[in-house]
Amino acid sequence: MFRTHSFVLLAVLALMTLTQCTSSPKRPSPAEKETVDVTDKRLSITEDKSAENWLEEARQAPNEVAQHSALVRAANAFQNQQQWQKAAAILSQLSPQKITHYSQKYYHLARARWAAEREQWSAVQDELIGVPTQFNQREFRSLALQLLSRSAYQQQNYWQALVWQVDAQHYSEQANADTIWSIASRVTPSQLPDERPSNITLAGWWRLIDYHHQAMAQPEKLPDYLVQWQKSFANHDALPLVNQWQEPSTAAETTSETQPQDTSTTAHQPTVAVLLPLSGRYQQQGKAVRDGVIARVAEVNQLRVVFIDTAANDIAAHQKQIETLNPVAIVGPLLKENVTAWVKQPLATIPQVYLNQIDSNIEVNLPTSIFFALSPEAEAEQAARHMSQIYSDKKNTLIIAADHSSGHRMVEAFKSSWDDNNEKKPVVSYFSERSDMQSTVESALELTDSQKRIRAVKIAAGKIIVDAQERSRRDIASVYLPGNLQQTRLLKPFIDVSVSPFAEPIQVYASSASHELQNRLGDPDLNGIIFSDIPWLIKNEEKRQLLQQWLELRNGWDLSLARLTAMGYDSISLMRRLKMMQRMPGLTWSGPSGDLHLDNNAVQRQLIWATFSKENVTLSKEQADAGSGNG
Repeated sequence: MFRTHSFVLLAVLALMTLTQCTSSPKRPSPAEKETVDVTDKRLSITEDKSAENWLEEARQAPNEVAQHSALVRAANAFQNQQQWQKAAAILSQLSPQKITHYSQKYYHLARARWAAEREQWSAVQDELIGVPTQFNQREFRSLALQLLSRSAYQQQNYWQALVWQVDAQHYSEQANADTIWSIASRVTPSQLPDERPSNITLAGWWRLIDYHHQAMAQPEKLPDYLVQWQKSFANHDALPLVNQWQEPSTAAETTSETQPQDTSTTAHQPTVAVLLPLSGRYQQQGKAVRDGVIARVAEVNQLRVVFIDTAANDIAAHQKQIETLNPVAIVGPLLKENVTAWVKQPLATIPQVYLNQIDSNIEVNLPTSIFFALSPEAEAEQAARHMSQIYSDKKNTLIIAADHSSGHRMVEAFKSSWDDNNEKKPVVSYFSERSDMQSTVESALELTDSQKRIRAVKIAAGKIIVDAQERSRRDIASVYLPGNLQQTRLLKPFIDVSVSPFAEPIQVYASSASHELQNRLGDPDLNGIIFSDIPWLIKNEEKRQLLQQWLELRNGWDLSLARLTAMGYDSISLMRRLKMMQRMPGLTWSGPSGDLHLDNNAVQRQLIWATFSKENVTLSKEQADAGSGNG
C-alpha cells in the first residue's frame, strides 16, 4: 500500500509545528484600514464539509491523487475558519503534480488566499490569473475575482481593481455600489481607458469617473454631467449614489471662471471668509497667503472674499463676525495653534479649508473640512517613495541630517515611506555641529576605515613607500540631504571629495529648503543636486509671470513666502472643488503648489524634481510626475 498514512502524519505534524512557532502575519493598523474601504472585509466561501471532515476523507482516500484533492479543500476550509497556519501547513505538503486538473483551481485559490493574508499582492495575481473562469460555483468565482481586485487595489492599479470587482459582483447575490465606488473613486486620469468599455455596467462606472475628471476644469458643470449620466444609465447600480450627489451645490462651487466679472453685483456675490495673521509676528506669512488668495479670486467671477486678522481678537469674536457674513466657505486659519482651536469648536455647517495640520492625537469629525499644509515631513516621504523606486534593490541610500528634533522627524518620515519591497533600507548618519560634517560624511562613506587600513599597511611596510588611495564604500548610490541651504552647501563638497576615483558618482538629493531666492537661477556650489519643490518656482508656464510680478511687488521676501502665496492661490481652487474631491480621491488639481489630491480629508501634494546647474535650474531628467498645470 502507498504511503497514505505517513503523508497525512507528516501534514499533521507540520500543522502542529507551524501553529506553535510561526508568528502571525503583519496586520494593517486601524488607521491604514480606515483608508482602504475595499479591503476591510474578510473574503470567505462556504465549503460543503468542515476542515476536519476533509482531513478524514484524505485519510480514507484510496490513492495519493484523491488524498491531495481532499487536503486542498481542507486548506480552504481552515482558511474560512481563520486558521491560516493550519491551512499553510497543508499547502506546504502538497505536490502540484499530484493534484488533478479539477482540483488545481481550488489549490491556486487557497494559495492566493494565503498570499493575501501575508499581503503579498503580486503573488495573489500570479496564482489567480485565468483561474476564476474555471469555477462553476458562483461563490468560488466571486471570491477569486474579489481577491484579484483586492490585490490590484493594494498595488494602486485601481482601474483593473474596478474591472475585477464589477465582475465579482456579477456573481454575487446583490451588487454593492458603495464598495465599487470606493475603488472607482481612486481611478486617476492616466489609469482610465481612452475608450468606453463594451460591458454596460462597467461603461456606467467609466463614464461616471470620466465626468468627474472633466469637471475638475469647471466644477460648475458637474451637475449637468450627472444629469446626462442619469439619462444614459437609468438602470445602473450606481443610480442611487448619483441621486444622492445631485444636491444643490454651494455658490462657491457653481461660480464660473470663464466669464468676465460684473463688479456691480458685488453685494450679491457669495462670500468666502479667510482667517490669516495679518499683524504681529507672523504677518508676513499671512500676507503671503493673502496675496495668493487675491490672485486667484481675481480670476474667479462673482466671488467676494473677506479677510479676518487672527492676531486681533479671539476665536469667539471671529466666529461671530463670520456668522454675520454668512459665507459659503472658510479658508484658514494658518497657524497650527489657531487651527487646533478651531477644530475643537468649529462652525461645522460651513465648509472649511484649514491651512495647516493638527497633531495626530486630536480626534476630528469634520466631514465638510480639509487640511492643507506645507509639511516638510510630507516632502521627505515623497522623496523616499521617489528614490526607492529609482534605486530599487540596487544600492543603498544614505541620509545625512542634523542631530536635532527637526532632522530626526525628516529622517523618520523618509524611512517610514521607503518602499517595503525594496530590501535596501536607508542608512542614516547625523551630525551635531558644523565642524562634524566632514567626519560624518567620511565615516558614513567608510573613508575613515579605509584611511586606517592604509596607515596600518604603511606601518607594517616599515621604510617601504606605500602609495595608496582611500576607497569609499561602493554600495551607496544616492544621498538625501533634508537640511537647509547652508547645510547642503557645506555637505555637498565633502561628499564629492569622499567618493573614491574607483567608485561610481553618488547622486545627491535635497529638499526645497535648499532652494532659495539667491540660487533660484542656478548654483555652482550645488551643481548636479536634484531637489523637490513646487511647480510655480520651477516650471516655465503662464504662472511664471505672476511669480515675477509677485517677487517685484514683495521685494526682499524669500521663496518660503512664495510657497505660501501658491498655497493661498490653490486654497481657493480646492475650496471650489471640495465636495467633488472629497467624494473622489482620484481627482487631482494641478496648481502652483503641486498636483493636489485628497486622502482622508488631508491634501497630499505631488512636487516636481529639478536639478541645480551652474547657470540655471531645470526640470530633472527623471521627472516623470510633473503636473500639466490646469491651475
